[in-house]
Amino acid sequence: MAEWAKEQDFNEILEKSNIIFGGEGNTDYFQLYHPKLYEVRNSATEHLIVREEDGIKGILGVFPAEMDVCGNKLIVDGFGTMGVLREARGKGYMKDLMNTAVAASKSRAHIAFLGGRRQRYEYFGFTPSGVAASFSFNRDNARHGTNADLSVYSFSEGKTAEEAAFACKLYNRRPAKVYRTAENFLTMLRTCRSNSVIIRKNGELFGYASVNGEGRSINEIELENINELPAVLASYLANYELRGISIGGVFAFETEKLKALDSVCENMSLHCCENFMINDYVAVISAFLMLKASYTKLYDCHTVLEIEGAEKIEIEICDGNVTVNNTEKNADITMKPLEATRLLFGINAHLNIRDDIPEDFGRNLPLPLFYSRPDFV
Repeated sequence: MAEWAKEQDFNEILEKSNIIFGGEGNTDYFQLYHPKLYEVRNSATEHLIVREEDGIKGILGVFPAEMDVCGNKLIVDGFGTMGVLREARGKGYMKDLMNTAVAASKSRAHIAFLGGRRQRYEYFGFTPSGVAASFSFNRDNARHGTNADLSVYSFSEGKTAEEAAFACKLYNRRPAKVYRTAENFLTMLRTCRSNSVIIRKNGELFGYASVNGEGRSINEIELENINELPAVLASYLANYELRGISIGGVFAFETEKLKALDSVCENMSLHCCENFMINDYVAVISAFLMLKASYTKLYDCHTVLEIEGAEKIEIEICDGNVTVNNTEKNADITMKPLEATRLLFGINAHLNIRDDIPEDFGRNLPLPLFYSRPDFV
């Protein structure tokens, strides 16, 4: 039966997790992949485990975080480090771990997310949603799209407390974000085997990035002046002698960044962020409607949405004012939780897959649910 681990279980959790994901003899898989969880602190009590007589056989981490969305505080559970040792598979341990974790999350968090195969985790309430943009930028884009002096920019690995504090301050300018501290900021930029990069202009601190794929993929980037992003990318290519890079994890509310990238980049694509489960639709819908109102017009509507087995929600928008409440009124539209999550927060709304959505309500979708790579678990 699944149980919450204790601090003294940390070394065994790490040992078994490294074997499950990295193979026998692997001793540093998770320390490199998630240093914020396994390198700098003891995270044992954030894991559910299944034991047999000779030790831990199954593991699932449930890592809490706090999201700030236009001043609305949302509690988020990230599900990760989930697996069962090969010799213990087929005994129902993963189902037990997931059911226990989902029940715990529903009692304490507004949102939960995880990575992995859609069909596997939709059984437990998670489905692909959130929308992120990715861009590609190459040497031709740099040569023809920028006229700035590229020599003023320099790049180095983030190491110092001053650099961390500066990067965290830039990050905190976002209207929506997952809470991070200056103390853990550079460590978080190394999530998923990434590296932290500090950007200077004329020797002065100017920005930061999280990069992986031998520096060919930027997971997150912030600058003092985001209008200089094309020039910074051109300088980055030249500095690291790269033919091209990808820039991912750009969200709808980052309008200035989107404009800067759209002006020079070769290609852009939209994709889902992660598999999300919404535990409190009223709080989450309200917060992300407010976020959307901060960068674009909301259309007046009055809709009662019934989510089968969960909630019946009245959503009213009038002259930009948002009201979201539970209600007993007759529903205008009814759908299952997975359908509701994909419609409200996923790419579905862009594609007009459903023809039964009230038109005035549908014009406000999708809502800008997001999650950044450094915050993944």
